[in-house]
Amino acid sequence: MTVTVKHPYVEKKRGICGGRAVVKGTRIPVWLIFRRYRAGETLEEIRDAYPSLTLSQILDALGYAFDHLEEVLQDLEENREEYWRARERSSSSPSS
Repeated sequence: MTVTVKHPYVEKKRGICGGRAVVKGTRIPVWLIFRRYRAGETLEEIRDAYPSLTLSQILDALGYAFDHLEEVLQDLEENREEYWRARERSSSSPSS
């Protein structure tokens, strides 16, 4: 029997980081690793920022991000400070 495991170091659990994809056994979201990589950080720089992670975990998180790009980009958008400011303004403005 063959079992296919696409991303062994990534998990999504209700109650952990809003159910978003994280590095398994941590609260480090995939979108955060992807954001750092997209900003030009090397794998070693990302590992230095998160010394508890192995390069395999970081690479798997990036693989997940590219395989689920739309989801991860949405997570990035929702975690931008401007997104929350706009959301706060819209919820506090009086209804017409």
